[in-house]
Amino acid sequence: MALALLQGVSLDDLSRIDLPGVAIAGTITTENLGIEHLTKNVIANPHIRQLVLFGSEIPGHLPGDALLRLSENGIDSKGHIISARGARPVLKNLTLLESDHFKSQIKVTNLIGKTDVSFLATRLAELKQFALPPHESGLRVDLVEARRAAPACRLKLDRAGYFVIMVMHGGEQPIVVEHYTNDGVLRNVIEGSDAASVCATIFEMKLVSQLDHAAYLGRELAKAELSISTKLGYIQDKAQGHSDICNGCGAE
Repeated sequence: MALALLQGVSLDDLSRIDLPGVAIAGTITTENLGIEHLTKNVIANPHIRQLVLFGSEIPGHLPGDALLRLSENGIDSKGHIISARGARPVLKNLTLLESDHFKSQIKVTNLIGKTDVSFLATRLAELKQFALPPHESGLRVDLVEARRAAPACRLKLDRAGYFVIMVMHGGEQPIVVEHYTNDGVLRNVIEGSDAASVCATIFEMKLVSQLDHAAYLGRELAKAELSISTKLGYIQDKAQGHSDICNGCGAE
């Protein structure tokens, strides 16, 4: 049995009750990508035969309604969930085969509008008594082949220069970024309180000309911002909290 939680109920709420027969539980907030992920997960396991919708419907998106219509009507040739009322119930990454398999494998129990987890516990116990036998087969369709990530190579020097990132704990603008030309001349200093605004300013100033450098900069600034809330030390190019001296910081 699968359990899909809508608005007003969290996974933490489930810790107060037994979950008899529940193989997988999670939240769903959208009428498209969320439903695609849910559908692909449950149909891959032929032992999951029931899906329980629990919680309040989410205005505008109506993912509960979309799941009900998917189980009843499926999708059309363009991926639209037939008769769904949400803002954009289009499943561009779900095949007709997967939609039909979902309809034949999964029986949906509609508890939309209910938020009392004690009521849910009672209904789950009742549903377990009427458990269905495994479906004839599971189904897994991979539309895109996953590529295994490889370790990053050392960055090539960006012709726009390099950055030295520092965190000044207690300061009003604790993230300080110095921008240097590749021959070591300081050109700019950017100060900010969060990674997003610092990144935005750097990009607006056109101080980055390579995508790999931009990705590196975003990663390092996110670590710098995290160090502020966690009060861990930040040293560029080192693991969070590392206390050793960093040689060559910013010389990508």
